[in-house]
Amino acid sequence: MDSKPSVSVVIVTWNSEKDILPCLKSINEQDYSNTKIILVDNASTDNTVNLVKKNYPEVKILTQTENLFLTGANNIGMEYAISKNDSDYVLVLNPDTYAAENLITELLKPFENQPDIGATGPMVKFWKNENEGLINSAGLYFDGFMQAYDIGFMEEDHGQFDTQTQVFGVTGACIMYKTEMLLNIGLYDNKIKMYLDEVELFIRAHKVNWRVIFVPTAVIGHNYMQSTNSNKSFNREKQVRKAWLTIALKHYSIKSKLAMIRKYFNI
Repeated sequence: MDSKPSVSVVIVTWNSEKDILPCLKSINEQDYSNTKIILVDNASTDNTVNLVKKNYPEVKILTQTENLFLTGANNIGMEYAISKNDSDYVLVLNPDTYAAENLITELLKPFENQPDIGATGPMVKFWKNENEGLINSAGLYFDGFMQAYDIGFMEEDHGQFDTQTQVFGVTGACIMYKTEMLLNIGLYDNKIKMYLDEVELFIRAHKVNWRVIFVPTAVIGHNYMQSTNSNKSFNREKQVRKAWLTIALKHYSIKSKLAMIRKYFNI
């Protein structure tokens, strides 16, 4: 029996055959042993599932008959991690990422002896694209209304984010969640198919005083927007506007709700 806390890694795929094997390789080579991998496939029409079965037969694959998008599929994987694997922590990870070998170890460290920490996230750098090496995210900023963005986005890394820091949130490309927090506040809101799903969850977390920590010693590379760019039928701007409206109706004051409705309908 491994005495270390148990971690389930949840990866959602949709036609991810170009990305998934390097991602799984990086997780398979982690220096942390007590992990299980759950892959939730959103009805891929390419060779994603067969590649995973052939190369990583130990991965639990939950194949969907339709595309549930990022939020719905992540929820299925997280529910499995909690109810079937009885995991202490759930790492949500995009398929177009590559993790440093100490990612899980470093993301778990802040939880030790700090029971009010509910989530941690890594330094995310661009990988395999024209912005290679630039910072993708050093945590999330949220202004309380309609601005949420990645701290450090497109900056060169000169060590300006080398300090472990409490932040509003961390990017959805890679989040280590404490199961205790998820049982307390719930999973992602299925009304938000993708984009800002983690923002809505972190709003709920802060309402009941869970803290979120950015961990610069944990690093992943991210082939930014690879998965969503391949879905040409998905209207990103429309989905973002709908997500903000959902967040406003759920969490904001009446005055802010009305302001968001006016923005949404351009009135």
